[in-house]
Amino acid sequence: MLKKNTTYYIILGLLFVLAVLLQYNTPKPINWTENYSNSSKIPFGTYILNDLLSDLFPNQEIKETKIPIYNTINYQTNTNYIIINNTFAPDEYDTETIFNYVHEGNNLFVAARIFEGPFADSLKINTEGYYFFNVTSNDAEQVAYINFENPNLKQPNDYIFNKKFYNYYFTNFDTANAIVLGKSYQTITSNNLITKKNEGENINFIKINMGKGTIFINTLPNAFSNYFLTDTLNYSYPIYALSNLPNQPTFWDEYYKVGRKDASTPLRFILNEPALKFAYFLLIFSLLFYIIFKAKRKQRIIPVIEPISNSTTDFIGVVSSMYYQEKNHLNLAHKKINYFLEMVRSNYLIATEKLDETFIQNLALKSGVSVATTTVLIKKINAIKQLNNSFSEADLIHLNKLINTFNQTKTR
Repeated sequence: MLKKNTTYYIILGLLFVLAVLLQYNTPKPINWTENYSNSSKIPFGTYILNDLLSDLFPNQEIKETKIPIYNTINYQTNTNYIIINNTFAPDEYDTETIFNYVHEGNNLFVAARIFEGPFADSLKINTEGYYFFNVTSNDAEQVAYINFENPNLKQPNDYIFNKKFYNYYFTNFDTANAIVLGKSYQTITSNNLITKKNEGENINFIKINMGKGTIFINTLPNAFSNYFLTDTLNYSYPIYALSNLPNQPTFWDEYYKVGRKDASTPLRFILNEPALKFAYFLLIFSLLFYIIFKAKRKQRIIPVIEPISNSTTDFIGVVSSMYYQEKNHLNLAHKKINYFLEMVRSNYLIATEKLDETFIQNLALKSGVSVATTTVLIKKINAIKQLNNSFSEADLIHLNKLINTFNQTKTR
């Protein structure tokens, strides 16, 4: 028996090692996820840009922040705050905090394609754009030509983005208060013929002065990623864009990200590595397989134990039949009302001494039943409580239907 088990363990171990080796030697596919994390070396991470910040802001503190903006920028002056993500949609409180932060003489730089919520509404911002795939030579090539408006930053040759690029631009913004810093136009090349896809130039980079500070908004977060910073034609675009910020202490945001970084644990590390993840689940399934079949061979027969009958329900049925057969409908109605009110007290924690309008509103709110349905039921209960006799079987059936309707429509 021992020899048989040893052979099984050896075979299982060899299969496990073989599966790990096969998985480890399989080429890893490129991860095109847009996370814009400063520790991410995938194409759409921002590891390279983060590494360049000390050169862009020499002799200044560069501080990474992983907490909400209102916990970071209170009482700050003369600082920069950089946010790069595919969307930017702070809530009302964050938006108010951002505007106060800028008013006090700080600068906010946001690069995102989509802006939503109070921030976008306050600055009247809307964007749209296109995704350039351009993988096969058979595709009509789409190209975005991008440049700055500031004469000190404008390049003699436009930046050219034509592969795996989202060319987004503003369709609306507060033109009275914004200054245009960058534009683009887009072409399609097919059969060596070039045609413009959109008329005129599209604005993709603006600044808005607010109090003592400035908000810089860019619609091309892809351009700040590792993928385009390794492109010899376009690597300088994010550097020149960020050069609009003064040389002062700078916060780098890691909170408003597509994939926010969580606490690192050994299990998380294993699950993030494809080879280790495969080995981990293979081990789990192998152990389960062994336990199931081993237990099946050794487990004793489990005797069938008949469940104890619920005599309470039988008792309730007998008592109900007695009340009904005696035609004591009013007494039975009071019992049903007491049971219903006990349910209200237990489930919704509502006092049932006064069944007035306030009680009706609270019960409807907590139970999810409409005010109209609740009102009809409670008024019926109040009417029955005033009776001494003259309560028919039809009245009892009506009360029962009202209570059943309430119970069937309640959501909590």
